[in-house]
Amino acid sequence: MNSLLKNRTYLDHNATTFTGPNVIEAVAEAMAVEGNPTAQHVDGRAAKAIISKAREAVGLAMGVCAQDVVFTSGGTEADNTAVWSAIQAGCKHLLISSMDHPATILAAENFGVSFDLIPADRQGRTDMDWLAEKLKSWDESLGRPFVSLVAANSETGVIQDVETATDLVRNAGGVILVDAVQAFGKIQMTFLPDYLAVSAHKIGGPKGVGALYVSPDAPFTPLLSGGGQERRRRSGTHNVAGIAGFGAACETLINLEHTRELRDLLEAEMKRMEPDLVIFGEGADRLPNTSFFAVPDASSMTLMMGLDLEGISVSTGTACSSGKVGESRSIKAMGRLDEAPKGAIRVSFGDNAILNEVEDFLLAWSKIRRKPLSFSTLPRDVVEDRPEESRQKTAATQIGAT
Repeated sequence: MNSLLKNRTYLDHNATTFTGPNVIEAVAEAMAVEGNPTAQHVDGRAAKAIISKAREAVGLAMGVCAQDVVFTSGGTEADNTAVWSAIQAGCKHLLISSMDHPATILAAENFGVSFDLIPADRQGRTDMDWLAEKLKSWDESLGRPFVSLVAANSETGVIQDVETATDLVRNAGGVILVDAVQAFGKIQMTFLPDYLAVSAHKIGGPKGVGALYVSPDAPFTPLLSGGGQERRRRSGTHNVAGIAGFGAACETLINLEHTRELRDLLEAEMKRMEPDLVIFGEGADRLPNTSFFAVPDASSMTLMMGLDLEGISVSTGTACSSGKVGESRSIKAMGRLDEAPKGAIRVSFGDNAILNEVEDFLLAWSKIRRKPLSFSTLPRDVVEDRPEESRQKTAATQIGAT
């Protein structure tokens, strides 16, 4: 599926993905409801009913009880709330995966609590042996252990061993936050931590709305104070339209396993063009839609801008910080900055990914880098000098379409 901008190919779905027509319809219908959901009159109850319906859908998609879902403004607020709750419950020292999103690491810094970063191996997998040893020798004066782990890294797509981490933390009497913002809707989530953070816009919902699951046994202190909405767990007037759209997106989730074939095809062709290509996390289990790679002699910002001019939307890493010039936190945590001295490019497919998106990317890359393109494994009707009008292919080329 191409971008709404004519003749563009959007390959930055880990940053945000397309909003489905059912979501837009749900948002529009919710905006037509005038009542405040905390009001007791008919209009208020109508708005409250919209939230209740969405909460059921989100809870079902997360695999948790709906009443334990707290709506937030997004994944960042959800992460911050969990960290804040742990600190207020007496956790004096936190353990945070070095592969985590800045929303947890910077929250700990801003809240003034000490923390250790759990190391990762060169494939980007969080070191469970290190975590086990740290928990085994835990100093009780530090309060209960609190561990934060991202389910899947937003840049590399590497999937973390959440089940093992959860068992380790529970056995040590601690609590664990899992940031599932990137994993939600892309892979099946079978784990149930104490806190679970997700975001709507990563699955085709509206931007600016997310959710935090809070286990009934987990400590909780509201991050925001005020009117006591969300059963006094998150004050502030509900974003009724956003929440409605979130619920609608959860009702139409599409597993992204079909994108693995496209991702692997793109990487195989890239290796033929770029013998020095480095694919981060290639040896680990990754999200099927994600590829994060570098060419040591090429600037990622220059490549991204060149691709942009050719009609291809990609990023240089996590969307929250990709507009800033600097090294990748993930690559640094993997100890591989020397392999990406000028940064890396992230390609991420959406649920309507089609073959010609791969073709468009490879053609643009070949032009920018002046590299020969063999298309050795692509359909024989693909040629380098395709006329512009042939860029738009039919849905017949879509892999995994239903």
